[in-house]
Amino acid sequence: MGLFSKWVFTDSIEIITSPEIIWEFFINLENNYVKWHPTDHVKFKWFGKPMETGTKWYAEETVHGNLFKLKGTIGEVIPLRKIIFKYSFPMSLVAPKFEWIIEPKGPISIFTANSYLNSGDFFYIFGKKEMDWKIDAVKKHTREEGENLKNILESDNN
Repeated sequence: MGLFSKWVFTDSIEIITSPEIIWEFFINLENNYVKWHPTDHVKFKWFGKPMETGTKWYAEETVHGNLFKLKGTIGEVIPLRKIIFKYSFPMSLVAPKFEWIIEPKGPISIFTANSYLNSGDFFYIFGKKEMDWKIDAVKKHTREEGENLKNILESDNN
């Protein structure tokens, strides 16, 4: 544990669907964003071809009652398997990226969301009270996104 260590928050869920269906959901994220998390998601916009390296994106969402206006670019893409979203400056100083990983396992896919935080220990030492609710809020939001994605895609399959 170092003062400037990086933290990774991970959440995984099994979804009875194919990687292609999950990928299509994210290609159409402009239309699916609010439906995906109605209590927190406000707006999403692609600036370029969805899910391709270099494409810019913009999102608005509320977490713990706070509106965040987020923007960045798409980093690494492995079609149907992985996409990395890189935040723009200044957010990138604190949280450089998040990624979505899709792993096929027979008739199911495991969807994993990873969120990265720079200098986690530093922020935690000097702002424990503030960090506690922020960490809990991010974990709750990410878990709900996975559960909502599962509910949407599995109900669409029936």
